Amino acid sequence: MSGDLTTVHNLCIRKNLSFATFRLPRQSVLTTCIQTSPGTIRWNSIHELSMKKGFIMAPFDIRNGKTYIHIEPDIIIIGDRTRKTTINRINMLPGHRLPEWNLNEPVVTGREEYIEQVRTIKNYISTGYFQKAVLSRIAVIKGNFIPEITGIFLAVCRNYPNAFVYLFKCDNDFWLGASPEPLFRLSDGIISTVSLAGTRPLAEENMNLNNWTVKEVLEQEHVTRYIHDTLREFQIRNYRVTSPYVREAGDLVHLRTDFSFRFEQLSGRIPEFLDALHPTPAVAGQPKEDAISFIKQIEPHYREYYTGFMGPVHADGAIDLFVNLRCMKITPDYLSLFVGGGITLESVPEDEWDETEWKVQSLLNIIQSFS
Repeated sequence: MSGDLTTVHNLCIRKNLSFATFRLPRQSVLTTCIQTSPGTIRWNSIHELSMKKGFIMAPFDIRNGKTYIHIEPDIIIIGDRTRKTTINRINMLPGHRLPEWNLNEPVVTGREEYIEQVRTIKNYISTGYFQKAVLSRIAVIKGNFIPEITGIFLAVCRNYPNAFVYLFKCDNDFWLGASPEPLFRLSDGIISTVSLAGTRPLAEENMNLNNWTVKEVLEQEHVTRYIHDTLREFQIRNYRVTSPYVREAGDLVHLRTDFSFRFEQLSGRIPEFLDALHPTPAVAGQPKEDAISFIKQIEPHYREYYTGFMGPVHADGAIDLFVNLRCMKITPDYLSLFVGGGITLESVPEDEWDETEWKVQSLLNIIQSFS
C-alpha cells in the first residue's frame, strides 16, 4: 500500500526535489506536494508570505538564521497510490545539487542540566522578569533512518490520528512531525485557532480536567489570555470560545481551548494576525519578547523550525497551519528529537524533565521499531 509513496519519496530525496507529504487531523487522505522547478522560495519576514497554494515552513525565530520556506508544487498527489505516468515524470526530471548536510550533532541537554535550567527560570519568574518561559531540549537518535522515513511517517500517522502529521524536505531542511496544535485554520469562511498547553500521559484519570494541577491549568490559561488579547487587538469582537477541555494526542493528552470567528472580521490581515499569534506563549512564554530573549540565552541549541509553524495553503483558499511540535530533524547520521515544556513559578523541576521524557518516548517508541 505504501510502495508508491516510498518510491515518490525516494525519487525526491535522490534528486533533491523539495516536497511535503501531510495528513490533516482526523482524516485519512495523504497529500504530497512536489516542486520540480529549481530554486527555493524563502522569505525573511512573515509579512512577505505568499498565500498561493503550496506548503509553508516557518522558523521559531528568523534571528536564528532560518527563513520562511514556501514549496510551490508543480505536482500534487492525492492518496498513497501514484499513477505510473507521474512516477515516470518524476523519474525523468533532472536532479538538483545535493544538499550539504551539517553532521555535527546538536548539543544534548542531560537531566541534571535541564533541571538546573528550570530552577534558573523559576528564579527569574520570582523577580517578575516574566510569568512563563518555555524551555526545550534535544534528544539525538544515531543512525541513518532516511531509507525508512516513509514507513516512519506512516506509523506516525497511525499513532497520531488527531494530529497534523507531515514529512517536509527542502535541501538539508528535512523534518517530520505530528502536531496537536493548530495555529491558524481557514475553512468555509471561518478562522480558528487554539490555546493548547499542559501535557500528561494518556490515561483515564487524566481525561478529567479536575485532576489536573493548578500549575497545568494556569500554564494553559496564559495562552488563552494571550489569544483573547490578540483578538481584541485586531478588533475581533464576535468570536466563539470553548471552555478548557482535555484533548488526546497519540499517547499523550493536553489542555485545550478553541477559538473561532468569521474571516470577514480579519479584513485580509492574515500575515499581521499570524505575526501577532506566532510564537504563542505555548511555545515561547509570557510576556513573549522577554521570554524569547531569555530562553535564547539559556538554551544551548538553535530551535530552527521546532516551535515554528507549517502547513498547506490549498487551491480553494483554505489554510491549515500548525505549530511544529512533536517533531524531529532528519540527517543521514542521526535524528534530532525536539521537545520542551512550559515553566511557571509552580513548576517542579523534576516533573518538567519527566514531561519532556514522555514526549521523547512518544516518538521513540515508533522510531525504535525501524532500528
